[in-house]
Amino acid sequence: MSQKVVEQIIGKMMLDTQFRKLASTNMSQALADYDLTEEERQGFKEIDFQDFSHSLTGLDERTSKGKRLQN
Repeated sequence: MSQKVVEQIIGKMMLDTQFRKLASTNMSQALADYDLTEEERQGFKEIDFQDFSHSLTGLDERTSKGKRLQN
C-alpha cells in the first residue's frame, strides 16, 4: 500500500462530512474501495472519531464558508 492512498483517505475524512460519518459508524464499508493491508485497515478502525471530529470543527466551518464565497 502506498502512503498516497492512506493520505487520500485521511484527506477525505477531513473534508467530506458524509464520508467521515460513514467511517465513524462503519469503517469497513468506508474502506471497501481502497486497496489497504489488514494492518492499515486496523489502524483506521482505531481512530477516535470523537477527538477527530472535534479537531475538525473549525475546518468544516472554514471550508463551508469558502465554498459560499466561490459561488
